[in-house]
Amino acid sequence: MTAAGAGAGAAAAGSGVRIEVDGVSRTFGAVRALDAVSLSVEPGEIVALLGPSGSGKSTLLRICAGLEAPTAGDLRFGGISQGGVAPHQRDASMVFQHFALYPHLTALDNLVLALRYGRGMSKSAARARARETLEMLTIGDLAGRRPARLSGGQRQRVAIGRALATRAKVVLLDEPMSGLDAQLRVELRVEIVALLRGLGSTALFVTHDQAEAMAVGDRVAVLNRGRLEQIGTPDEIYDRPATRFVATFVGGPPMNVCDGTWVDATLRGRGFVVPAPAGAVAVGVRPEHLHLAGPGEAGDRAGSATGREDAFRIGGEVVVVERLGADRSVYVRTEAGMLAVRLGADHLTPGGKQVTLGASFESLIFFDQDGCLLSS
Repeated sequence: MTAAGAGAGAAAAGSGVRIEVDGVSRTFGAVRALDAVSLSVEPGEIVALLGPSGSGKSTLLRICAGLEAPTAGDLRFGGISQGGVAPHQRDASMVFQHFALYPHLTALDNLVLALRYGRGMSKSAARARARETLEMLTIGDLAGRRPARLSGGQRQRVAIGRALATRAKVVLLDEPMSGLDAQLRVELRVEIVALLRGLGSTALFVTHDQAEAMAVGDRVAVLNRGRLEQIGTPDEIYDRPATRFVATFVGGPPMNVCDGTWVDATLRGRGFVVPAPAGAVAVGVRPEHLHLAGPGEAGDRAGSATGREDAFRIGGEVVVVERLGADRSVYVRTEAGMLAVRLGADHLTPGGKQVTLGASFESLIFFDQDGCLLSS
């Protein structure tokens, strides 16, 4: 099942509500943390808020939680404005970056407290719900331990369980795995998504890790300097980035972007000339859409995999080769700057080798002077 399909299924069966962020801005003195951001999240959908530090993603999450008030605009849950609604009166739960567990309470009692005072459940019902949630997170056997006797991953599971146990219609997660090691992050994000799917809650998941955002979100909202650059499915964000920022922020290695000047239906840059639509000032190509070979060698390809001549070609020198699992990232110094190429692990290219890079026209995208995507 695709991410979009999974999200649709959760929405149909779940209890989440629609979130509408309508022209929300937030200023702190002269600093504009959010600038007229508008987006909607469907019931049961998970949207990852992605961006670098200072992009406004955590500020937006805090506004949804009621911990900050917007300077302008409106926030609605299920069509109801949340303006003036206190945090404890919103049907939303939040997972913080740094656990925020009560150190003197056991894992079980941390959840029970949230259920008794946040949901008004009886003690017996709260304990039953808390035990069920800890079992879902595979830490039922740790219910009697206090936070000091839990590992970082176990403490974060308790914090996540505390948010999910309330069965809130909106779940807000603020970089919940930033302090965990890489393997544990992958394991835990799979569990979080599975639980959110099962509960049907609408969720906003803040992260600065683009791989995490692409794995977790049914859709990804990319923010930069308080502005929403693009919102779309992971495939849309990766294959058709709406702006130059999105192109160079998403991907590992990110998209190669080369600047040039448009003249007579071509973009002319340092070391390359490529057919381009009017208004183009830069051309972008993903590392996996480039190929390379030494000039004049039998392996040198003058055409793409389709047999047509490459629209984009540029020469350069191999500087660094990185092994990344089943692939290699090859970094080539060219007149247009350092370009990355993604190749299979069986492709051995030594540093210092002179190569030619090529890409088909179909694999290229173009940006205008404002950094926006152009139709090719």
